[in-house]
Formats: sequence, structure tokens, C-alpha cells
Amino acid sequence: MTPQEEIRKLETDRINLRSEAEAPFRSLRLVFYGSSVASAGVAFLISIPQLIGAMAEAPGALQTDTVLQNIGINLGAVALFAWLFSQDWKARDKQMARLAREEALAALTVQLGNGKRVRLGDLQGASRAVIVAGTQQQVTDALAAAEPYKEQLQRRGVFVVPLPVYGDDAGASLPAPGRDELRWRAQPLQPAAWREWFGAQLALAPNAKPERGLYVGLRLDGRVRASGMGQPPWARFAVELAPLEGEGKWTGFMDGFDGKV
Repeated sequence: MTPQEEIRKLETDRINLRSEAEAPFRSLRLVFYGSSVASAGVAFLISIPQLIGAMAEAPGALQTDTVLQNIGINLGAVALFAWLFSQDWKARDKQMARLAREEALAALTVQLGNGKRVRLGDLQGASRAVIVAGTQQQVTDALAAAEPYKEQLQRRGVFVVPLPVYGDDAGASLPAPGRDELRWRAQPLQPAAWREWFGAQLALAPNAKPERGLYVGLRLDGRVRASGMGQPPWARFAVELAPLEGEGKWTGFMDGFDGKV
């Protein structure tokens, strides 16, 4: 197995583990629904010769009404459990696609204010990353709009990744963050990879307009918490998110520490 294949396998295993953690009983449900479809299907097949015998008035045959009732029950069970299986499988496919997108985002790299280069996923558990994409002016304006809430946002672990990848100045970079911004913002590396990730998201949301600017906000665990066009709702983030330190900090899973998803 090549190193690239090993990496892909590890990523697939991680996605599968996250899928199981988010929906721990889905596999059991799928097995139950599938076996129920098979069981009801076998019962339906058995009912066919019984129906033939009943219609031919064979000795010892069941009553026609009884056989027809059994056939109806079995067909109803096949339809019901097949529909339940289909719905759960579609939900699984949708979940796996979302997890794959989140894992791809987590693999993108940034440079911190101290010069250290890390994967975005390395910040999980300590930071709620907010990626702001647009023209250089849009990104600069979004950072300026966050200034009045900067202290509150920092207490809540909000960590900004400004990404000027659209417009005539696409690919340009803002001044690198200094050490005083170590906990506030980072410089994205390999802007083309970041733009490719946003392009894949736009393909799934045809109504989104990159010329208006885009943002994606992550939870502490790396899941996408909020996304949209325009500037991030800094004021809402400052209100909804529980602080990670100081008074009112998150103390348990009942706190709703990441707000609504």
C-alpha cells in the first residue's frame, strides 16, 4: 500500500468513526430494516403457492381470504421496511458527504501568528474557526466589523481565517498575523486549495453568490455550525457561544456551548 493509499484509508476510517459516533444505531437499524424486508419477502413468496392451492380448493388449503390477507400484510411490510431502509441510507449518504467535506476542510493548512504551520483540524477542541472568503476588500471589511466584538469572540475561542480568493485581487494575502494575534487569526496557506474547497461547496448551493462574500463557522469539534453569504454575524456569535474561559465558561454538555447547528 502506497503512502497516499494509507492516508486515504485513514481518512475513510476517521469518517466512518465520526459517522458511527453521530448516529450510533444507524447500522443496527439498517440491518433490522434489511432483514425485515427479506423476511417479509420470503413470506410473500410462500404465500403464492398457498394462494394457488386456495383458489384450486386443494385439500387442507387455507381460505382464500386468509391467504390474501397474509399477502397484503407481507407486501405492506416489504414496502414499509424498504422505505425506512431507503430513508436511513439516504441520510447516511448525506452524512458521509458532509463529513468528507469537513475532513477536507480540516486538512487545509494555516500559518499562526508565531509562524507555526498547522492543519485547520489541529485547532479543534481549542478554537471555533470562522473562515471568511471574498475579495480582499470584503475580507478586510469583515475583520473590521469584528473589531467591536473581538474581546468577546476571543473569549469564546473564535479564530478567524481571512481568505481573499475572489475578485481581481484573488490570491493576494493580508498582512501576516503577529504574535499578538496568535489567538485571533491565521494566514491561510495554499489559497488555491481553499478556493477549490469553497468551489465544491458552491456547486452544492447554486443560490450562493461568491461575489457577495462567503463565510463558514465551525464548532469546537470541527463540524460546520454556520455558513452563509456576506459577513459573519459576529454579534450573534458573541451572544450565542459560551466562553471557553472566565465567568460563564462552558462547564458541561448541557450548556449548549456551540449554540444551534
